[in-house]
Amino acid sequence: MRHAAGNALSFSGNAYFRYIRADTVNPNLNTDSLDESVYQPTAADQAALKAAGYTGYPTSGATAANTPFPYWRCIAQALQLAEPVEKCNGIIVTSFTKQNNYGLSGQLTWSTSPGGQHNQFTAGSGWDRSSLVFQQGGQFGYINPDYTITPVNAFADGTTTSDGVPVDTRVNLHGLPQTWSLYATDTLSVGTAWNFTVSGRYNRTTIDNRDRINPGGGSGSLDGQYTFGRLNPAAGVTFSPNRWLNLYAGYGESSRAPTSIELGCADPNNPCNLPNALAGDPPLRQVVTRTLEAGLRSGAGESRLSWSAGWFRAVNRDDLLFVASNQTGNGYFKNFGRTLRQGAEVHLSGRIRRFTLSGNYTFLDAAYQSPETVGGSANSTNDAALAGSPGFDGVIQIQPGDRIPLLPRHTFKTFAEVQVTSKISADVDFVAVSSSYARGNENNQSRADGVYYLGPGTSPGYGVLNLGARYQVQKHLQIFARIDNLLDHRYYTAAQLGPTGFTGQGAFIARPLPPVDGNYPIVNATFYAPGAPRGAWGGIRITF
Repeated sequence: MRHAAGNALSFSGNAYFRYIRADTVNPNLNTDSLDESVYQPTAADQAALKAAGYTGYPTSGATAANTPFPYWRCIAQALQLAEPVEKCNGIIVTSFTKQNNYGLSGQLTWSTSPGGQHNQFTAGSGWDRSSLVFQQGGQFGYINPDYTITPVNAFADGTTTSDGVPVDTRVNLHGLPQTWSLYATDTLSVGTAWNFTVSGRYNRTTIDNRDRINPGGGSGSLDGQYTFGRLNPAAGVTFSPNRWLNLYAGYGESSRAPTSIELGCADPNNPCNLPNALAGDPPLRQVVTRTLEAGLRSGAGESRLSWSAGWFRAVNRDDLLFVASNQTGNGYFKNFGRTLRQGAEVHLSGRIRRFTLSGNYTFLDAAYQSPETVGGSANSTNDAALAGSPGFDGVIQIQPGDRIPLLPRHTFKTFAEVQVTSKISADVDFVAVSSSYARGNENNQSRADGVYYLGPGTSPGYGVLNLGARYQVQKHLQIFARIDNLLDHRYYTAAQLGPTGFTGQGAFIARPLPPVDGNYPIVNATFYAPGAPRGAWGGIRITF
């Protein structure tokens, strides 16, 4: 909504509502089984199987060599409600998420021309609120030769145990995040060349988490009330010596309060099963970012050629770092001293007759700026491995200058479009991304030894080609088609270090290495997140 009250004053407002629901079923390798005896059923196991009417279970001699996919001990432990968390090599995690997001915002803009100069002042406020319900549960099972998981009647709901301790990983959380905002910005134009801008925004965020399984607060409860507030200033200047050139520089601060999920996943003793598992945790501090940027770009006089070259430097204090645990896919959030993201970006685009061409290159130097100790059991340079005990739990040391995982240094994008006729157009784009370090390799030093640690600890670079076409039937109606990953290139978008339970031949294996002082080391590997294969679709786009 927008309303103008004369030539100098205008009002605008916005209201929104968004509903999101997600139901997921996620079969996982149960890494707690990797150092356990999961093959030969004990006498108690055999008695439980017999009483339940099972036949065909081995009475002796089952080993990793002759049982590549064990399951009898898993079934027996489930029957006894004993320790399926250790004897079942699979777990099926189900979750349900529902969110209602809504909010209001409004602002006024006042334009004046004091002393022949132009000034524009804008002030406004906003209110955003969400109602979040998150539920999660786990059911144990065993891995089949086709890598599906057959569930057994055992759940991680407190009815089963591990070393005599009840195992309960259920989550039933209701969260109410709410943010009030006040902001103002003023831009003064001096002549035709200079523009000066100053602004500020104050955010106050409250988060009310309520645990519907273990209410009341205290150890193990998700109950908590949190308040975050901060005023973030910004200032900038632009200079246009002529119609074809514009120079700019600016400084800004921003802050982000932790989400309900991050607040519920900050305990190293209770790592989360990404993306949303929660546990009762200590509070986190909000992230504060201070950013400097400068550059030059084409001015308003450029009609067919657009270009820019810029530099940026952003320092985060109390950044929220997701630290990998010794369980694949698991970890926890913690505040980190300082992180740095700096670099440069170059953009060029232009139009030549029927052709539109553009390219963009970004160099990103993302590094830690503070020393820190984090969990790194799957890292070949953890303290246990360096002390002569590879394959066991340990920590790693992050030093200033170590690169942040999952953030590539180089990103290149190019795009070309041709207007075949007045109604038909086609385009092709290519995206190239350089390699990045795997999560769990925060110290950038993990290396494969071929025994305890497998894989490079990095995600390789990749390039993807995409193709599109459009037919403009009329002004408001368009038919389009698109093919992503045209060459069906196999690539990976991310990587993580974690324990593996499979041999090179694809069979499951527990206790793959000889014991050390009665404890069994674990084999760790680099896990990859595969990129999307070739995909094609089309549709109709209607605009109003």
